[in-house]
Amino acid sequence: ATAALSALSLREREVLDAVARGHGNRAIAKQLGIAEKTVRNHVSIIFDKLGVAGRSEAIVIARESGFGR
Repeated sequence: ATAALSALSLREREVLDAVARGHGNRAIAKQLGIAEKTVRNHVSIIFDKLGVAGRSEAIVIARESGFGR
């Protein structure tokens, strides 16, 4: 998981942190000043890089790594 997390871009890390805090795509888009579709794209890329199938798995990895605090 550490290697996968290091492969994330700064923006992907920001999105993952917001996901780990329980925010939805619309709230993340508003917070970061980007389109909701862009957030969806980032989330999909994050899932691929982390090798997870869904949001809950990504949240577990993120929180174990210190995101979402």
